[in-house]
Amino acid sequence: MPRFILMVMLAAGLLLGGCAPEDAQTEGAGEKQKAEKAEPKNERPKEEEPSKQGADPEPQEKKAEPKEPKANKRDKEPAPKPEPEPPSSSASASASAVGDHDATVTVRRVVDGDTVTVSPAVDGNEEVRLIGMDTPETKDPSEEVEPLGPEASAFAADALTGQSVGLEFDVEREDQYDRLLAYVYLGEEMFNEVLVEEGYAQASSYEPNTRYEGRFAAAQEEARAAGLGIWGLTFAQQCLLADQGNGIGEGTPGCSAASASASASASASADSSASASPSVGSGAVPPISEDNCPPNAPIKGNQSSGIYHVPGGDYYDVTDPEECFASPQDAEAAGYRASKV
Repeated sequence: MPRFILMVMLAAGLLLGGCAPEDAQTEGAGEKQKAEKAEPKNERPKEEEPSKQGADPEPQEKKAEPKEPKANKRDKEPAPKPEPEPPSSSASASASAVGDHDATVTVRRVVDGDTVTVSPAVDGNEEVRLIGMDTPETKDPSEEVEPLGPEASAFAADALTGQSVGLEFDVEREDQYDRLLAYVYLGEEMFNEVLVEEGYAQASSYEPNTRYEGRFAAAQEEARAAGLGIWGLTFAQQCLLADQGNGIGEGTPGCSAASASASASASASADSSASASPSVGSGAVPPISEDNCPPNAPIKGNQSSGIYHVPGGDYYDVTDPEECFASPQDAEAAGYRASKV
């Protein structure tokens, strides 16, 4: 082969050998570019990705601030404050006072205007003396029936018999006769005070049981000014009452000079009271004792209340008879009415 051609071929080989590395480099670069294109676009760390809203995210290593705990419903809604009590008035104070009884009982019988028997017994005692006042006497065997005494007894019997009442005690609970001493409440009214207001009793307080002494004195002045009850009696009649320091009664100035006319007035008052009370009817017989009627006339009639009680009735055993009858018809003919219980 000619030398010239050989040299040309060698030169061409050299040229081809120099391009190969370059092509290899080019090919390697292309592969690298392909690899780079194949990698996902989101090469940045997750924490560097912008949020969907476009805000720059916090670095991952930064700890999230603790959230405030949800408020408890009790924290959001404070407990309701108690409603303030309305200011007390004299009426509400009075109602509160009469509501605080030491005992609640039923009046079984009215002995006289200021004495009753009750059930159940309180501390074993059934007899109650209303305190702070005094009604004219009707039951004392050593005393004559005093003016307005039967009327006071009838008024008390009509209001209290069979009623549930409250008892309020003062310092002393019993008197020298072993009777309970109490203020008697019928509903919201103190019946002791009612008797004074209506003129059926004098105010009469004794130490140490003087809790309502002022109330009784005020009630008495109103009754005296209105001429009610004993305050409407003649002076001679007033002189027959007990002296309770109220300007009337036995021993007060002027009463000794009027004793003669007082006796006449007392007789007239007794006759008037007798005509107002049930009369002795056909078949009426006297009791055989303070508590009992004879077997042939077992029905008990009580003149103070105008009520008769038959055996087996609720109040029969505690009723002291003043007249006895063989039948209800005889008792009703005498002017009595049947007991409701």
